[in-house]
Amino acid sequence: MPAHQNAGESVDWAVAERFWDTRFPRDYVAFMAEYGEGTIGDFLYVLQPLPSPYWTDPDSGMRSETDSARRLLTAEPDLPGPAGAGPGPGPVIAWGVTSGPDILCWLTADADPDRWPVVVLGRHTTAPVVVHDCGMTEFLGRLFLAAFDECPLSGTQLWGEAAPKFLHCREEQRIWDAGIDPWTGARDAYRPPGM
Repeated sequence: MPAHQNAGESVDWAVAERFWDTRFPRDYVAFMAEYGEGTIGDFLYVLQPLPSPYWTDPDSGMRSETDSARRLLTAEPDLPGPAGAGPGPGPVIAWGVTSGPDILCWLTADADPDRWPVVVLGRHTTAPVVVHDCGMTEFLGRLFLAAFDECPLSGTQLWGEAAPKFLHCREEQRIWDAGIDPWTGARDAYRPPGM
């Protein structure tokens, strides 16, 4: 998946680690440097760890999605939690969301962030909570190669997608502002240029 020009995020990782009281997986740190916050295939949105300047609500993004995931895991008595999560409200941190709407998290039970598996809280998946024994970028690679037993997300837009497209949220907004749908290239009939 090629990164476009001006993609990438300059994250102050020391601040992010203090904010979340943990280090982040190296593959995620590298992803942020190369791609940054944005969308893959008009379906999966990858979040950055700090309050995002791209969101109008400063509590949106990773923090909000993590809170949603934690509430879902603790408030639904019939919903099975991920094995190994242990007690307490903080076993997961969200790193992505889909338009499915799924929440993609890390299970943070291990002290080594590079060993955090991906947890999918699926809205329309076979099971509502599934732990995948791989990190974020391996999860994405396996998704693009259709290398799971079944699609792990509520939508199949990226399942087996040999050439996924990533757009940083700044670039996606710039294209929308020009009156063009960034995913189809078609003129946006509801948004004239310069609006």
